[in-house]
Amino acid sequence: MRVDRLAVRGFKNLGDIDIDFDARKLETVIIGQNGTGKSNVIEALATIFRDLDDPKQRTSFAYRLAYTCKGHSIVIDHGHAEPGRVKVTIDDKYSSLTRLRRNSDEYLPNHVFGYYSGNSDRLQLIFDPPQRRYYDAAIAPGAENRLDPRRSELRRLFFVRERYGALALLTYFAFGDIDTQDFLKRHLGVEGFDSALLTLRQPEWGKRPPTPTVLAQSDPRFWNARGIVRRLLDGLWKQSLAPIRSEESVREDYRSQGTTEKQLFIFLKDAKALLALAEPFGEEQRFFAFLETLDLSELVRDIRIWVRREGADTTVPFHEISDGERQLLSVLGMMRFAAHDESLFLLDEPDTHLNPAWKWSYLSLIKQVAGKNSNCHLIMTSHDPLTIAGLERSQVQILYRNVKGEVKAASPEADPKGLGVAGVLRQVFGLATTLDPDTQGLVERRNDLLAKTLTLREQGLPVPDEAARRLASMNNELSALGLAYQSADPEYDDYLRALHRVDREVGTTYSPEQISAQNRMLEELIEGLR
Repeated sequence: MRVDRLAVRGFKNLGDIDIDFDARKLETVIIGQNGTGKSNVIEALATIFRDLDDPKQRTSFAYRLAYTCKGHSIVIDHGHAEPGRVKVTIDDKYSSLTRLRRNSDEYLPNHVFGYYSGNSDRLQLIFDPPQRRYYDAAIAPGAENRLDPRRSELRRLFFVRERYGALALLTYFAFGDIDTQDFLKRHLGVEGFDSALLTLRQPEWGKRPPTPTVLAQSDPRFWNARGIVRRLLDGLWKQSLAPIRSEESVREDYRSQGTTEKQLFIFLKDAKALLALAEPFGEEQRFFAFLETLDLSELVRDIRIWVRREGADTTVPFHEISDGERQLLSVLGMMRFAAHDESLFLLDEPDTHLNPAWKWSYLSLIKQVAGKNSNCHLIMTSHDPLTIAGLERSQVQILYRNVKGEVKAASPEADPKGLGVAGVLRQVFGLATTLDPDTQGLVERRNDLLAKTLTLREQGLPVPDEAARRLASMNNELSALGLAYQSADPEYDDYLRALHRVDREVGTTYSPEQISAQNRMLEELIEGLR
């Protein structure tokens, strides 16, 4: 599954935008200043595929989407060329939305995954309708005999929830191969699993009097839990050291009153218990899918995992991991354990809380995991030059505002790969400088004074002593920072003055159009000086 082109009109601040993706590559990164609509592109794609998957949904904006999926080339024009008219072509032949939806397993991606690292629920709300359909089907009495949580037709759209990091970690330990063990040790310093405590709670549906049907097809040990989750619950009960029931006072936040909640504590005392729990499920993707039904069924209050850390004498609580570690585990776990081939990953700033070393290798880690599923496409937003430093220009889309204030998209002038961080910041992100504001201010004052003294000398006029002293002082200060420049070559002086003038005229950031114009101007200037 690869998105080739997306044109959107009238979705939030995307008044009329056309994005040309490189459908040959696994990953596309969308960058741009705050407010240009990077998240809106992710939300627009999620909305389109949600509505294609559900005939009850009606897309409220015009779009034209071209993508390849399972050997088919598909183009959908939803009121973009002609308002109110929908056109569908499949393999260059006219078709219809009805046919596409009727044959969704053939023409739609197996899964569309969404993830957002922040606190906003804007993206998650798009995924709520398919999540609700799956929830209703999964907790129905007898669902464990009818449904397989791995089947994409049950839930094509899949939002990565906060708890998935813990679920992924349990799955890693339960089916850990050599590559997995190396990943956990190298990136997280984890050598092995020690124990886990799952705190389950009585959900709202467990407080209602059960019907005879529910009683006949539910598990009384878990508040008459029914549906797909029953198979996992039975295993948890068998492998728990000693299930303990309790009533605890809980409060969601400081604004709410505490309430009494019935809870059940399931303790997996060692790796042997975890392996015994996972063994009946046969493989890691199936085990993860059933673990997720715990969270889906509203049964999880908390998951605490203790691990053996490299160099530590005692076990440490991995449930207290950093936001960055949790994000990395959640995204990589989702890709490894939940994704089918032919899937689309929509990640909104997934690198927000990662340290520089992880950002530098983030897409490499993604490629190692997602790349195992051929014909998938990862589209993500980012603000970090380290994340995109190894990409080609066709893999990057810059959102910017043109002179009319309209949001547009373009690829950068140069490949980020090979530019280094400073080069990426200037040529791709459009920063006029990578210096701090105080140092940049000193550079600009020095450059202004330097330009004036050079002009006076060219005119045969003397340079005032005070100006010469100030210039020497500023040059000495900048020289200590490795930033001073003076030249005995008059042509190079001309170049420096022209470059300084261009930088001052543009301002603090460049649009792709301005970067292109600046590069052309400098090339012409250099040619003229030869």
